[in-house]
Amino acid sequence: MSGTAFDLLGALPTGTTVLEASAGTGKTFTIAGLVTRYVAEGIARLDELLVVTFGRAATQELRDRVRERLVSARDGLTDPTAARASHDELLRHLATVPDHEVSARRERLVIALTSFDAATVVTTHQFCQQMLIGLGTAGDVDAHAVLVENLDDLVTEVVQDLYLRKWGTGELLDPPMNLTTAQELAGTVVRDGQATLVPEIDDDSLAALRLRFARAVREEVDRRKRTRRVLGFDDLLTRLRDTLADPQNGAAAVARLRSRYRVVLVDEFQDTDPVQWDVLRIAFHGAATLVLVGDPIEDRLYFSCICPPWLGDPVFCEKWSQEPVRSVGITT
Repeated sequence: MSGTAFDLLGALPTGTTVLEASAGTGKTFTIAGLVTRYVAEGIARLDELLVVTFGRAATQELRDRVRERLVSARDGLTDPTAARASHDELLRHLATVPDHEVSARRERLVIALTSFDAATVVTTHQFCQQMLIGLGTAGDVDAHAVLVENLDDLVTEVVQDLYLRKWGTGELLDPPMNLTTAQELAGTVVRDGQATLVPEIDDDSLAALRLRFARAVREEVDRRKRTRRVLGFDDLLTRLRDTLADPQNGAAAVARLRSRYRVVLVDEFQDTDPVQWDVLRIAFHGAATLVLVGDPIEDRLYFSCICPPWLGDPVFCEKWSQEPVRSVGITT
């Protein structure tokens, strides 16, 4: 997919846009500038913007940089004449309108900063948790569930129980799978909970036995998590995705998200997995401004026209020509 250099002072992105940005090219600066422009120019209020990244430390840094940019723009627009002569290119751009519009832009920034603590600058998992709780009964989550970083102890417990139930009676001197192998298999299928288990066979072969055991582990781990009111990070993603894609309630859930957010900016998009993209695609692609900032496409082929496996669902590919994804590069 060919791309053009991104101009922060040019036309604001609309639709779905991928900004290719290697390390050190000013991603955070660009995102903060885009937020400032969307707010100041009246495209969206701050509470209508969703800014997502993939780590707590990165989220705090991004939040601080966005606030600093909003503050500097607010203060700089106090004097329109001085703003037009400023060395700050973004400030000059915001001031290239009649004085009354400069005042209106400054007032929008003032309002945004008064409610900045409520701005949605979050990690992916924080976003999913907030949305699931906000959706109420439509969201498949217990509002009082505890989020845990590591489920290894629970997986070990489930494997031991299932293994002993099936092969721990002593009737088989040589079980087809030892406990260590069962534990390794379970760890793999639970850690990568979105992976499809193959081959799809149902006979007496070892492969079929491993398949049935892996499915049993996933089902039992999920049952015990719900019973004990605990959640893993991946649960937030899969449950929000399943809620949005639900045939009965999904459309209403999607409508609520779209009514809340007009502009969505996603940082570090190269770290996005298939479930995370499903959430963004179902909720916002083709319906809101969706700006995805990540490593260059030649390194991360998430948006090639070839459509990598997890982006290559028929609906998305068929809509490619009607809902194109623009790709532009951030330059220093």
